[in-house]
Amino acid sequence: MHTLSGELSHGTVACADGVGMPAADLLLEVDFKWLMAGQGCWVDPDRLRNDPLYAAHCLGTALCSPCDALRGCARFLQTALGLK
Repeated sequence: MHTLSGELSHGTVACADGVGMPAADLLLEVDFKWLMAGQGCWVDPDRLRNDPLYAAHCLGTALCSPCDALRGCARFLQTALGLK
């Protein structure tokens, strides 16, 4: 995996994966994927980013989960994906 990074105006560093995804969003997506797997739900990361209906379904499932960490992660991911 190739990682790109650059310094922002306020001195912090932002990184991205090979497709231009900010590192924070990538980590959020990975957390979401593994938390969903813990609930027995498998998530396709490419489809999650590119299919709004699939993403809405996954996030809806997560938001109804009894797992607090998954619900919180889903809320942040929902905002990051622009679905809120």
